[in-house]
Amino acid sequence: MIPLKTYIPYYKENLRLALPVILSQVGQISVQLADTAMVGWYGGDDPTPLAAVSFGTSVFYIIFITAMGLSFGLTPLVGEHFARGDERHASHLLLNGIILFTITGIITSGILIAVRPLMQWMGLAMIDSGGDASVTEVIEAALPYYDTLVWGMIPIIVFCTFKQFLEGVGNTRIAMVVIITCNLINIFLNWVLIFGKFGIEPMGAVGAGIATFVARCCMCVMIGGYVLLSPRFRHFIRAFDRAAIRLRTMWEILKVGIPIAFHMFMEASAFVVTNILVLSFGAHAISAYQICTNMMQVTFMIVLAIGSANTILCSHIFGRRDFGQLRKTVYSAYHLGLVWCITAAIGFVAFRYTIPTLFSSNAQVISLTGTLLIYIALFQIPDCLQTLSISALRGLQDVRIIIPIVFISYVLINIPAGYLFAFPCGFGAVGLILGLIAGLTCCALLTIRRLRRDMASLEKRTGISEQ
Repeated sequence: MIPLKTYIPYYKENLRLALPVILSQVGQISVQLADTAMVGWYGGDDPTPLAAVSFGTSVFYIIFITAMGLSFGLTPLVGEHFARGDERHASHLLLNGIILFTITGIITSGILIAVRPLMQWMGLAMIDSGGDASVTEVIEAALPYYDTLVWGMIPIIVFCTFKQFLEGVGNTRIAMVVIITCNLINIFLNWVLIFGKFGIEPMGAVGAGIATFVARCCMCVMIGGYVLLSPRFRHFIRAFDRAAIRLRTMWEILKVGIPIAFHMFMEASAFVVTNILVLSFGAHAISAYQICTNMMQVTFMIVLAIGSANTILCSHIFGRRDFGQLRKTVYSAYHLGLVWCITAAIGFVAFRYTIPTLFSSNAQVISLTGTLLIYIALFQIPDCLQTLSISALRGLQDVRIIIPIVFISYVLINIPAGYLFAFPCGFGAVGLILGLIAGLTCCALLTIRRLRRDMASLEKRTGISEQ
């Protein structure tokens, strides 16, 4: 067994890259929590505004996260070529990525607009099947909020393109500064627009959506302006020319990005289907699940930051073909992620009836949230392990295997198990979370197995004995 002290340099290297991402994610989560809390306060004892934000976000999120997943293909490719010293090709990846993902933003905005009528149909279907009549009020309130989210699709996907490029070259600080700055703008605008300050009429949930749109536009302009105008990246921008725009380079990005996007789509689908099924249990259940979703995202975004650093480090190792450091790099990420998630899980259980009071004063919402948080705590470990395993597979560009793994985990196990536990077994919203636990555990086991095989194969190929 390797002494933990030998991992200290690897912890430091991961955290050097991860801490700016963590601060960015904390800032992003702070805005989401502020959105949820402010809308909850605006609604008071009425759970409808909070439930509307939950439903509108969940429908938007599944398409948004898929488009964002495509841009994640940039990081391992840029990281590999940057580590090899081929900065010209890294700059070509950025140029083609900007074009590709601007087009992606336009297409996904069209899809989001086309999906809108289905939201009303879902509400009517829920009522026809015996669901709570308050669902129609939730959906009617969600539609204007959803519209404001659609406006921000193009700027946020272009922002992600620059962000993933910067991560590929090992720079995670610029995105941190941009995100935190724009999050402060978002929170201020939330206060002004949701509650109606400076002579503006109170807008409720719609105000939160407008604030998010403005902040996302600012994020795109700030990070794009920095990369395109900063002397630090001038040598990358000089390599931009018309001849560098090639379909082959775009396809190179998509070959890595599509499996990542598929994984994020399937995982988001599982959570969104759960969100939609929660509609059957009424506005109180929707509100409770939204609070739990925010808490899930708090823990997940920190793990995602550690995973982003893991992807960068693994992609640099892959580019240098220095596989002697690979196993310790991966295991150090596991250690950091597990310590965080176990700590968070304990906090969820210990403060399960205190946390919901930050978002709602409704006694029924608080009671149900307290119960759900116990089960949310249970899936922290499998969620951590599958996220970090997949982050390493991305860095090694072994992404095709992710497609069958997530299909089995989320389509064949998660969704059917959640439905079975929630409805035939009568566990309600708790049963839906049990389904998530089953799917995440399956994904964790299969991705760990694949990653161990990859590490052993690369070490054997380069004559390194397993450590």
